[in-house]
Formats: sequence, structure tokens, C-alpha cells
Amino acid sequence: MVTSFRTKQRRSSAHQFDIRGNAALALEDLLSDAWRLSYLRRFAEAELSSENVEFMMRVREFESALTDAPRARELGQDIYERHIKAGAAEEMAVTSRLRNQLKQALADWLSGTSTSAEVSVKQLLAILYQTVYRNVSFDVIPRFLASAHCHEMAKLHPARALLHEPSRAVYERILGENR
Repeated sequence: MVTSFRTKQRRSSAHQFDIRGNAALALEDLLSDAWRLSYLRRFAEAELSSENVEFMMRVREFESALTDAPRARELGQDIYERHIKAGAAEEMAVTSRLRNQLKQALADWLSGTSTSAEVSVKQLLAILYQTVYRNVSFDVIPRFLASAHCHEMAKLHPARALLHEPSRAVYERILGENR
């Protein structure tokens, strides 16, 4: 059985700390809330790294659509066309082997020629999701937390920011810097 794309991240990011020991917003906190996600998306667009965040959101949408096979197939194909296919508009850095495996698994799933194709598609997307998740966690998130986008989020919406326990220390630090 394939586990949820998000299961491992929730367990591992429950209490994240930055290198100085300060509490830090986990990527899962940002992805699971539309308000925070909008700031992360704007930051990623400004940094020209939005394909990573968009890929993660599409895979999460794919996961939630798995109970509706036609919709899941459509999303799987869209993810491939948009992020995996060589020369795609928001192409991800993917090995040609993994790209070809996903292409074949999707073709088998769409044609109904393989009973295990759906599982293969889920597993291959999970592998890609985990890789992108780590890259975003260790590269994009630290830059986001130090960015004007995060500071704007804390300053414009302090009540909402302070209500979210995992982010409280980050926002208190940001708000305290401006006193």
C-alpha cells in the first residue's frame, strides 16, 4: 500500500528548528494554509522557483483526487505535461529514467492495460514529491522566512499569524525586530 504523500512530512516537521535553535515554520504549515501559501507562492514567483511549489500543490491535488479515477488520471497527465515532460512549461529537474517510467506508467494507466499502473504512478509521483519537498524545505523556506514576503505577512496580519502556534515564535521575532 502506498502511503500518503504528506504523512512523512507531518511527522518529521512537527517541531522544526532553524540552525540557531529558534522555532521555524515548517513547509507543511505553509502548504496546508491557503493564506500562508499565497505568500510563499508570491515569494517563489519573485525568486523564479515557483515550479517547485506549484508541482507540490498539483501532486497534493492528485492525491486528494485518487478516489475519483477519471479526475486522478487527468491530473496525473497534467502533472506530467506541465512539470515532468522534457521541455514542459514548468519543467522539473527529473532524471530521464524516472521521466520515462512515469510516462509509461501513465500511458498504461490511461489505456487500462496494466492493473498496477495506478500504483506505479502514485509511487513515482511520491518519489518526486519527496525530493522536491526536501529541496523546498532546505532551500526555499529559509530564504522565504528571511524575506520581505514573510515580514509583510507577519506585519499585515499579526493577529492571524500569532494564532498559529508553530509560527508564533517566527512572527514574534519579526515583529520584535521592528520595535
